[in-house]
Amino acid sequence: MPLRRRRSHYEQLTEFERGRVIGLREGGFSFRDIAERLGRNVSTVHDCWVRWSRDGTASRRPGSGRPRGTTEREDRRIRRTAVSHRTASAAEIRAAVGTTVTQRTVRNRLLDVQLRARRPVACIPLTPRHCRLRHQWCQARAQWRAE
Repeated sequence: MPLRRRRSHYEQLTEFERGRVIGLREGGFSFRDIAERLGRNVSTVHDCWVRWSRDGTASRRPGSGRPRGTTEREDRRIRRTAVSHRTASAAEIRAAVGTTVTQRTVRNRLLDVQLRARRPVACIPLTPRHCRLRHQWCQARAQWRAE
Protein backbone atom coordinates (compact mmCIF):
# COMPACT_ATOMS: atom_id res chain seq x y z
CA MET A 1 0.00 0.00 0.00
CA PRO A 2 1.55 3.34 -0.99
CA LEU A 3 2.36 5.82 1.73
CA ARG A 4 0.32 9.00 1.70
CA ARG A 5 1.52 12.33 2.92
CA ARG A 6 -0.69 13.56 5.72
CA ARG A 7 -2.26 16.91 4.92
CA SER A 8 -1.79 19.37 7.71
CA HIS A 9 -4.81 21.18 9.05
CA TYR A 10 -3.31 24.46 7.93
CA GLU A 11 -3.59 23.52 4.26
CA GLN A 12 -7.35 23.21 4.55
CA LEU A 13 -7.89 26.92 5.23
CA THR A 14 -8.72 29.17 2.33
CA GLU A 15 -6.81 32.40 1.80
CA PHE A 16 -9.80 34.36 3.13
CA GLU A 17 -10.01 32.22 6.27
CA ARG A 18 -6.30 32.70 6.94
CA GLY A 19 -6.83 36.45 6.79
CA ARG A 20 -9.74 36.17 9.22
CA VAL A 21 -7.63 34.12 11.64
CA ILE A 22 -4.92 36.76 11.66
CA GLY A 23 -7.36 39.64 11.98
CA LEU A 24 -9.34 38.04 14.79
CA ARG A 25 -6.19 37.01 16.65
CA GLU A 26 -4.81 40.53 16.44
CA GLY A 27 -8.21 41.74 17.64
CA GLY A 28 -7.70 39.83 20.90
CA PHE A 29 -9.75 36.68 20.25
CA SER A 30 -8.56 33.36 21.63
CA PHE A 31 -7.71 30.41 19.41
CA ARG A 32 -10.82 28.62 20.66
CA ASP A 33 -13.11 31.57 19.84
CA ILE A 34 -11.64 31.87 16.35
CA ALA A 35 -11.95 28.14 15.75
CA GLU A 36 -15.62 28.21 16.75
CA ARG A 37 -16.33 31.17 14.46
CA LEU A 38 -14.67 29.49 11.47
CA GLY A 39 -15.85 25.98 12.23
CA ARG A 40 -12.28 24.67 12.28
CA ASN A 41 -10.06 22.85 14.75
CA VAL A 42 -8.16 24.86 17.33
CA SER A 43 -4.92 23.30 16.06
CA THR A 44 -5.66 24.56 12.55
CA VAL A 45 -6.08 28.10 13.81
CA HIS A 46 -2.98 27.79 15.97
CA ASP A 47 -0.86 26.52 13.05
CA CYS A 48 -2.01 29.46 10.93
CA TRP A 49 -1.08 31.96 13.63
CA VAL A 50 2.30 30.32 14.24
CA ARG A 51 3.13 30.52 10.53
CA TRP A 52 2.10 34.20 10.49
CA SER A 53 4.18 34.96 13.58
CA ARG A 54 7.24 33.09 12.34
CA ASP A 55 7.27 33.89 8.59
CA GLY A 56 5.23 37.07 8.44
CA THR A 57 2.99 35.58 5.75
CA ALA A 58 -0.18 33.55 5.82
CA SER A 59 0.09 32.16 2.31
CA ARG A 60 1.08 28.59 1.67
CA ARG A 61 4.63 27.79 0.75
CA PRO A 62 5.10 26.50 -2.78
CA GLY A 63 5.30 22.75 -3.05
CA SER A 64 8.34 20.89 -4.23
CA GLY A 65 8.55 19.11 -7.54
CA ARG A 66 7.88 19.90 -11.14
CA PRO A 67 4.89 22.18 -11.84
CA ARG A 68 1.88 20.55 -13.48
CA GLY A 69 1.64 20.74 -17.24
CA THR A 70 -2.10 21.37 -17.25
CA THR A 71 -4.41 23.64 -15.34
CA GLU A 72 -7.51 22.47 -13.48
CA ARG A 73 -9.65 23.78 -16.34
CA GLU A 74 -7.68 21.75 -18.89
CA ASP A 75 -7.95 18.66 -16.67
CA ARG A 76 -11.75 19.05 -16.54
CA ARG A 77 -11.89 19.49 -20.30
CA ILE A 78 -9.84 16.31 -20.83
CA ARG A 79 -12.20 14.37 -18.55
CA ARG A 80 -15.31 15.80 -20.19
CA THR A 81 -14.01 14.99 -23.69
CA ALA A 82 -13.11 11.44 -22.68
CA VAL A 83 -16.54 10.80 -21.16
CA SER A 84 -18.48 12.27 -24.07
CA HIS A 85 -16.36 10.51 -26.73
CA ARG A 86 -15.87 7.11 -25.14
CA THR A 87 -13.87 5.55 -27.98
CA ALA A 88 -11.49 8.47 -28.51
CA SER A 89 -7.77 7.82 -28.17
CA ALA A 90 -5.40 9.96 -26.10
CA ALA A 91 -4.17 11.63 -29.30
CA GLU A 92 -7.73 12.49 -30.35
CA ILE A 93 -8.54 13.86 -26.89
CA ARG A 94 -5.34 15.90 -26.93
CA ALA A 95 -6.26 17.38 -30.30
CA ALA A 96 -9.83 18.10 -29.20
CA VAL A 97 -8.75 19.82 -26.00
CA GLY A 98 -6.13 21.87 -27.81
CA THR A 99 -3.47 21.81 -25.09
CA THR A 100 0.24 21.55 -25.71
CA VAL A 101 0.69 18.47 -23.52
CA THR A 102 1.76 15.00 -24.47
CA GLN A 103 -0.48 11.98 -24.93
CA ARG A 104 1.11 10.52 -21.80
CA THR A 105 -0.14 13.51 -19.78
CA VAL A 106 -3.66 13.01 -21.16
CA ARG A 107 -3.55 9.34 -20.13
CA ASN A 108 -2.25 10.30 -16.67
CA ARG A 109 -5.08 12.81 -16.15
CA LEU A 110 -7.62 10.16 -17.14
CA LEU A 111 -6.04 7.63 -14.80
CA ASP A 112 -6.26 10.18 -11.97
CA VAL A 113 -10.06 10.08 -12.26
CA GLN A 114 -10.29 6.30 -12.76
CA LEU A 115 -10.96 6.44 -16.51
CA ARG A 116 -9.08 3.47 -17.89
CA ALA A 117 -8.53 2.32 -21.44
CA ARG A 118 -11.45 0.45 -22.95
CA ARG A 119 -11.40 -2.35 -25.45
CA PRO A 120 -12.95 -1.52 -28.81
CA VAL A 121 -16.53 -2.58 -29.30
CA ALA A 122 -16.80 -6.07 -30.77
CA CYS A 123 -20.21 -5.54 -32.36
CA ILE A 124 -22.03 -2.85 -34.27
CA PRO A 125 -24.10 -0.66 -31.95
CA LEU A 126 -27.84 -0.94 -32.45
CA THR A 127 -29.80 1.90 -33.99
CA PRO A 128 -33.14 2.94 -32.46
CA ARG A 129 -34.87 1.15 -35.36
CA HIS A 130 -32.99 -2.09 -34.60
CA CYS A 131 -33.93 -1.82 -30.93
CA ARG A 132 -37.61 -1.31 -31.77
CA LEU A 133 -37.69 -4.27 -34.18
CA ARG A 134 -35.95 -6.55 -31.66
CA HIS A 135 -38.40 -5.50 -28.97
CA GLN A 136 -41.36 -6.28 -31.26
CA TRP A 137 -39.86 -9.65 -32.13
CA CYS A 138 -39.44 -10.50 -28.44
CA GLN A 139 -42.95 -9.35 -27.53
CA ALA A 140 -44.48 -11.54 -30.26
CA ARG A 141 -42.70 -14.61 -28.85
CA ALA A 142 -42.99 -13.83 -25.13
CA GLN A 143 -45.98 -16.16 -24.59
CA TRP A 144 -44.63 -19.10 -26.57
CA ARG A 145 -44.27 -22.38 -24.76
CA ALA A 146 -41.45 -24.83 -25.29
CA GLU A 147 -42.81 -28.06 -26.73
